[in-house]
Amino acid sequence: MEDGSHVPLSAETAKELLDAAKAAQADRAKRMPDDHSALKAMFDAWQRLKELGWRDGDHAPKDGTTFESIEIGSTGIFDCSYSLCGFWVADGGDMWPSHPILFRLKPEDEAKRKAKMAEAAARFRDEATMIGRY
Repeated sequence: MEDGSHVPLSAETAKELLDAAKAAQADRAKRMPDDHSALKAMFDAWQRLKELGWRDGDHAPKDGTTFESIEIGSTGIFDCSYSLCGFWVADGGDMWPSHPILFRLKPEDEAKRKAKMAEAAARFRDEATMIGRY
């Protein structure tokens, strides 16, 4: 629990958890019986996340901006930022080292980025027109 306390796990609850884990493993084995099918599922998920606006983690901001991140091995989306010692995710009042594979800017920061890109494109068009390229 968040306050450091815990509730003992009953034998019945432990069995339910173990049964659910075994059922999930059997389901994964059925849906992805080999390396190639598992890789295809991973690629499909990565591609869909890119379609939803996520970008490669290599390009995540390194200026202290807080952004949303996804890591391999996690099913959550967490706030993340970069400091001198690497990426860090924050959740529940704590922080952990991170290796984001995908990131997405917060909506207000994405709007600023799009405006900056539109301004740069307009400036490029103006300059290219002046030298007769367009």
